[in-house]
Amino acid sequence: MDSRVQKSINKLEALKQKKLSEKEKIEHELSSINTDLKRLYTFKNEQDKLQTAINDFYQPKNTINNN
Repeated sequence: MDSRVQKSINKLEALKQKKLSEKEKIEHELSSINTDLKRLYTFKNEQDKLQTAINDFYQPKNTINNN
């Protein structure tokens, strides 16, 4: 086999491995970001519900004393 062909194969295989490693790192980072986002959205929803409950307590929509 021509040594240039083998050299090209080796070069491309090394590049492929490098790119696969980078892809794996990025996928791990994305997974971590998605986990954090999921937790924050859950926290935000809980906070919104709590704020609504606080608002309803201090400013009820149907006040009994307004007869």
